Amino acid sequence: MTDSRSLAPPEATPEHLTLNWDSCVSRTLVHRRAVAEVLLTDARALGDDQFLLAAQWPRSYATSRTGAGGGPGSSSGSGCDERHDPILAAETIRQVGLYICQRFLGAPSTSRPVIRSVGFRLDNDTEPVVGYGATDVLCRAEVFDVRRADDVPWPVALSVRIQLSAAGREFGSAFGRVRVLSEEEYETFRGPNAAAGPVPDDVHRRPSPTEVWVPSPGDVMLVRDPSGALLVAPADLRHPRFFDHPSDHVPGMVLLEAARQAACLAGASPGRLSGCHMRALRFTEWNSPVHVECGPAEDGWAFQVTQDGDTTASGTLSFATQG
Repeated sequence: MTDSRSLAPPEATPEHLTLNWDSCVSRTLVHRRAVAEVLLTDARALGDDQFLLAAQWPRSYATSRTGAGGGPGSSSGSGCDERHDPILAAETIRQVGLYICQRFLGAPSTSRPVIRSVGFRLDNDTEPVVGYGATDVLCRAEVFDVRRADDVPWPVALSVRIQLSAAGREFGSAFGRVRVLSEEEYETFRGPNAAAGPVPDDVHRRPSPTEVWVPSPGDVMLVRDPSGALLVAPADLRHPRFFDHPSDHVPGMVLLEAARQAACLAGASPGRLSGCHMRALRFTEWNSPVHVECGPAEDGWAFQVTQDGDTTASGTLSFATQG
């Protein structure tokens, strides 16, 4: 009997044969508590700020369908191909940035890498179809725009971009910028806000899953206040993907998903997220209401996250119409 774990991925080349898809990297290096939420499985430095990383996109993540009859949770319509949740591209670049900083560039385990911006672009025609197991994804990464500081042996900020491919077909790209803080710097930035926790919501109206194109009520990230304004308020504060561990601020992936859902309510659905760019201007805290607004823009949809009258994050979203 052949051990399938020893098989090289379908697009095997000398480069691919140096990578391992059998087990995940250290969960601490990508800020995950559960092994199941670690996407990266291996990495190699190629020199000149170039890296090759292996990742797996799990089948268990929410998927969407393309083709006739395709909506989240839909089982109707023959010939409909299930695709991975596009937010996986953002989570992949998040983990790649954190991992490269600590594994290859010398940032200590006590450092606090913070994602300042994140984005991706996917090709709906070449995206991998969800099969019987996880999808092996190859990430070709480049580090650039590195900033250093006197007396600090590792970069204090850097940008990363990756090309995504599966089964020998390139299907997208992603980018991000990371600020590497020391423990002391992080504590100074956070101040007393770090002690605040989420406030349960039990008075506002929450959209239904079908309104925001998610499979279950626990995936809804928004509520409407009495005036009709949208607030970021996750339904499930133990959601395995968005809340793998407690956070002293609203996670960036939550803000991005909330923005996508706000776009759906504003008229972007039916559609499949094909690209985004989000920039975090400051931490978004738990201790006061977080508003999100989204509306049509020149190349898709623009969103803005505000708290106490200040913008904490903003960006753009683009959708590929399903047909």
